[in-house]
Amino acid sequence: MTGPVNIYRLSRIRGREAFNIIERHSTHYLEPKRTQEHEMESLRLLADEFMRNGVTVSEMDGFFYSFHIPHIGKEFDLIKFTAKACLNIELKSSSVSKEQIADQLRKNRYYLGHLGKRILLYTVVTNTLNCYKLSLNDELVPVKIGEVVKAVRMVADGYEESIDNLFRASDYLVSPVNTPTRFIQGEYFLTQAQALIKKNVLNDADAALGCAFFHLTGKPGTGKTLLLYDLAKTLARTGNTLLVHCGKLSRGHERIAKEIGQLDIVSSSELKSSLSDYNYILVDEAHRMLPKEFDFIVDSVRKNSQICVWSTDPEQILTTTQKEHDIAGRIHRLPPDAEYTLSEKIRTNVEMSSFITCLRNLKQKSKLKSDYADVDVCYANSTQEAQYLLEYYRSREYVFINYTKPEYEQSPYAAYEEDFDTEHVIGQEFDKVVMLMDASFYYDADGMLQGIPHPDPDYLYPNLFYQGVTRVREKLALIVVNAPELFGKIASILKN
Repeated sequence: MTGPVNIYRLSRIRGREAFNIIERHSTHYLEPKRTQEHEMESLRLLADEFMRNGVTVSEMDGFFYSFHIPHIGKEFDLIKFTAKACLNIELKSSSVSKEQIADQLRKNRYYLGHLGKRILLYTVVTNTLNCYKLSLNDELVPVKIGEVVKAVRMVADGYEESIDNLFRASDYLVSPVNTPTRFIQGEYFLTQAQALIKKNVLNDADAALGCAFFHLTGKPGTGKTLLLYDLAKTLARTGNTLLVHCGKLSRGHERIAKEIGQLDIVSSSELKSSLSDYNYILVDEAHRMLPKEFDFIVDSVRKNSQICVWSTDPEQILTTTQKEHDIAGRIHRLPPDAEYTLSEKIRTNVEMSSFITCLRNLKQKSKLKSDYADVDVCYANSTQEAQYLLEYYRSREYVFINYTKPEYEQSPYAAYEEDFDTEHVIGQEFDKVVMLMDASFYYDADGMLQGIPHPDPDYLYPNLFYQGVTRVREKLALIVVNAPELFGKIASILKN
C-alpha cells in the first residue's frame, strides 16, 4: 500500500542515501527510489517557505511524494487527497518555460479528472518562489505563494492515507483498437518519448522530397501501437493515409477507419489493388507480414514517392515462418531513412513484467522479487476442472486468450471456447487476462520455458503464450491443467 509522508519531516534529511531510505520506508514503495539532490533541495525550500508563512508541521502531513500512478509511469511531485479535493504541487528547481509548466499541469488534470474531486493544480519554482496555478479554463495564471499556502491549509484535515484504489490503468491507457471512441476523440496523452518520436517522424517526413521509409521499434508495452495510430490520425489531416494491420481486423479498426477522414485500415492479406492513391502508408506489426506483401508496399512507396512508417517488435514473432521471413531484417536492408526506438514500458506494470520474465526464465527468480498480488496461479486436474475455473474468472471480467488452433489437426486446447485466440489479440490490451498451460509446456535444464511441437508446425507454443500474456494490463490468472511438475515450477516464482 502506497503511503503518505509529512513533507516537513522528509525535507529535513540532508544525505541523499538516507533520504532515499526513509522515503522508501515511509511511502512503502517496492522499487528503490533515486531522488536527486536538486529534488531534495526543492522540497526543503518549499517546506521552509511554508513554515515562514505559518503552515504548521501537522498541516504538511498526508502528502504523497513522487507518486507514480500504478502501471502507467505518470509521476506527481506532491499530491494530497481529501474526500472532496485533490491538491497537486509540482516543483521546479529552476525556471522553465510557461508552456512546459502549463502542459504538465494540463496532463495532471487529465490523470486526476476521473476522481470526481475539486482539482487544485500548482507549480512552484523553488529558486525564485514564482508560483503558478492552472485555472478552470486551462490557463496558466501567476499567483503568490500565499495562495498555495491557503490551498495547503484547505486540505490539512481529513486526508486520505490510502489511494491505491483510486487509480486503475484502464482509466488512462488508451488502446486504439479496444477503446476506439477515446482514441478518435483524442482522450489520451502521448508520453514524452512518444511525443518526441512523433515530432521527429513528422519533421523527417516533411523534409523528404521523394519516397522515405521510417522504422519504429519497441518491445511489448512501450506504446508503439498508440503512437503509430496517432501518427496515422495526424497524417490523415494532410493527405490520404493507409494503415496496414498485419493481422485480423477487429470492430475497433473498422470504427476508426469509418470515423477518421482520409484514413483507411486494411489487413496486410488484403493488399491486392494499387496503393497509388495514398500519400502515407503505415504498417502495424510489420514483422508478421509476408515477403510478397512487404515487396508490394516497398515497390509502391518507391514508384509513387510515398512516405512509409514500419512498426515492428521481433519479440512478438509467433511462427517459424515469420522468423525465416525476417521482415525486420528486410527493413534494415532497405535501408530506412531513420529509425526510432521506444524503450520505456508504459503499459506493463513492474509486477507483471517481473512475473512474465520469471515465467520465461526461472533463473530470474532470485533477481526479480515481488509479492505478485495481481497474479493467480491455479491448478486443474482435468479439462472439466479447468472449465469451472475459466467460468469463475470470466465471471470476474477476465478475458480468456486461447492458443491459435491448427486448421486441420486436433489441438489439445480445442475443448476450450476462447474469447480471443493469440492471432486475434495482436495490437490489443485487456485489464484482466486468463490463460491455460498444460503438458504442451515444460522447462529445460537451464530453466527456460519451452514447448512441444504445435499441431501446426509453423506455430511455437512459447511464442503464442508470450503474445497472449503480454496483452495484460492489471491482473493475470494462469490455469495449469494436469501438469504437476510445470505447476510446481511456476508456483515457485510466487515464493519471492
